[in-house]
Amino acid sequence: MSKITITILGTTAGVPTKERAHAAIHLCHSDREEFCCLFDCGEGTQRQFLKAGINMMKIDNIFITHWHGDHCLGLPGMVDTMGFEDRERPLTIYAPVAKKVKRCLDFSSSMNKFKVISRNVPARGGRITPLLDAERFRIVSTPVDHGVPAVAYALIEKDKIGIDPEKARACGLPEEGELLGLLKGRGQIMDRGRRITLEEVSVTQKGRKIVYSGDTEICDNLRALAKDADLLIQDCTYFVDEGLERQYMHPSLREVMDMVSSERVKRTVLTHISRKYQDTKELKKMVSGSPGFEVAEDFMRIEL
Repeated sequence: MSKITITILGTTAGVPTKERAHAAIHLCHSDREEFCCLFDCGEGTQRQFLKAGINMMKIDNIFITHWHGDHCLGLPGMVDTMGFEDRERPLTIYAPVAKKVKRCLDFSSSMNKFKVISRNVPARGGRITPLLDAERFRIVSTPVDHGVPAVAYALIEKDKIGIDPEKARACGLPEEGELLGLLKGRGQIMDRGRRITLEEVSVTQKGRKIVYSGDTEICDNLRALAKDADLLIQDCTYFVDEGLERQYMHPSLREVMDMVSSERVKRTVLTHISRKYQDTKELKKMVSGSPGFEVAEDFMRIEL
């Protein structure tokens, strides 16, 4: 099975604290090849990379959820540093209102040693939009509700079909070799006068789904994307219902728990936490009776 490693580099909401930096999530999917990307790039993200011991030069794709400063103002400095380090490969930045990519990077006079490609991400409607299609997974987005054009993202692995040794033996086939290769490639073969289909001897390994909400109220689009997710990295700015969540279009903990239950999310990591909550231990107590819930901290590493 492929290895997925997620490092949450920043976990605060609009204002940073001594313990929490602005939003940034590094994801690495390792199979035959390694794929590394970044979701959001708040102020100070490149320093968080250094502290985490992660090589940001391996990133070829950045996915911005929306253009509030705590999710994007790390871009100019990071792109400049990539130039100083003699990067030559292009960097693709996905975002709603993609013309803002250039505006954001124009804050500084970049060395322009490599090409930055911007890709627009739809921020209206109810569709789940494919953005990147790799051999083992795809990355998709959907519009969410935050008062400005905003999206949520998901990495969805493709189901993996393998040969079940017992089923192969029952059909008189070897457990490995050229014949099984032909069967996987063609979907069926003829062996000693008998037609054997791939379905007869295969086993399907369900692909995993990792969802990042970005900033949003709970909405139908987010529910659809989060459905049956193996991991949801979820905006939970307010742990207590107090009306501010409506004013600033964020969910409360109660609302997140309701969605996670109804959409059968397996594991939820709560992030984008208001600076008003200084005691992480108290936050952890609030979710301790709810299996599958965790409170994110800067440099939290998750392996799937």
